[in-house]
Amino acid sequence: MDKDSPSHIRMLRRAEVQARLGIARSTLYAYLNKRSPSYLPAFPKPIRLGSTVGFIEHEIESFVVGLMQAREGAPEER
Repeated sequence: MDKDSPSHIRMLRRAEVQARLGIARSTLYAYLNKRSPSYLPAFPKPIRLGSTVGFIEHEIESFVVGLMQAREGAPEER
């Protein structure tokens, strides 16, 4: 089985996503808010888990990899 199979999907709580990305709660919610100037359409959407939300771990990882690839593909500043 690969890491994306149902038995290997891991949910991350909001606080863990914040810790992994090094961002504040308000920043996380700004990334998700379409009306915010900080809105990131590519940011993974949360999944409701009762009264809380979770994020799929591999979607967060893919988002970070995308940021790294964008950085590597960007022209260097002089």
